Amino acid sequence: MEGLYQTNRVKTLKEKMVNEPRYVSIEQARIITRVYQQNEDLSIPMKRALSLKAALEELEIGVEKEELIVGNRTKGVRYGVVFPESGCSWVYNEIENLPYRPQDQFLVKEADIQEFKEVIYPYWKGHSMEDVIRHQYGQEIDAMAKVVKINQKDHAQGHICPDSKLWLELGPQGLIKKAQEKLKTCSKEHKEFYECTILVLQGACTFMRRYHDYIKEMLPHVESQYQATLQTVADNCLHLSKRAPESFHEALQSLWFLFVILHMESNASSFSPGRIDQYLYPFYQKDKNAGIIDDQYALELLECLSFKNTIKI
Repeated sequence: MEGLYQTNRVKTLKEKMVNEPRYVSIEQARIITRVYQQNEDLSIPMKRALSLKAALEELEIGVEKEELIVGNRTKGVRYGVVFPESGCSWVYNEIENLPYRPQDQFLVKEADIQEFKEVIYPYWKGHSMEDVIRHQYGQEIDAMAKVVKINQKDHAQGHICPDSKLWLELGPQGLIKKAQEKLKTCSKEHKEFYECTILVLQGACTFMRRYHDYIKEMLPHVESQYQATLQTVADNCLHLSKRAPESFHEALQSLWFLFVILHMESNASSFSPGRIDQYLYPFYQKDKNAGIIDDQYALELLECLSFKNTIKI
């Protein structure tokens, strides 16, 4: 791979992301709380599906003009997300001190502190996953904690490897069709699972289209040197809302959308893309043989994806 280099686009994105101020974001917490309040009589799986769908449809989004891979859980590229369903007692105790603690400092808007303490936290106090675990297994956990360290009792762990290959083969629309077919013949006990799956995947399609629409609105206001690539990114997002990816660029974008949505679903960490070399290689080889990309552009795309993985979430 001699002759490959880091482009100015990549250098600019790196500088922007490293220097971006970090804020606490309560936006998804606000949406989750509202949806739960409006649907108290529904099951937890249905409330979770509806709240994730609402977040995908409503969260404020943003795009940098240099980006080739778009998508994030917040408009700010390095914001810290409050996820109340799993647990937020420590946030309640520390939110005012987050800008001043020795490490991992986050700025917090005064209005967000007030809303979190007066609206969001009171609703979840005693009802989050953290509280349920403490109520049901508190004594056992305390006993075990005398001899072993028990960490992260207030949120999902992640540490999973989703079927990224299937996601790329079908896309959310293909998965919706598959779930709809299952829904026709499934048992009563599985009906809600497929209903929730369809809701979330519909939200995923909307999320992708929103990035297309956002970029189309910003296009007239960016320098001409970025318009062609931004148009391609917008087209990719629209295509992915309708079908599975066909190009290497679309495959990378689709993969990133999957992981943004996974993080939004559970606020967990350590999601693995698996054998990315195996399932992305056919897209790369097809485009290279067709003269659509060369190794320099493929590297630039991969570096843009790498920024997302290492900095944004």
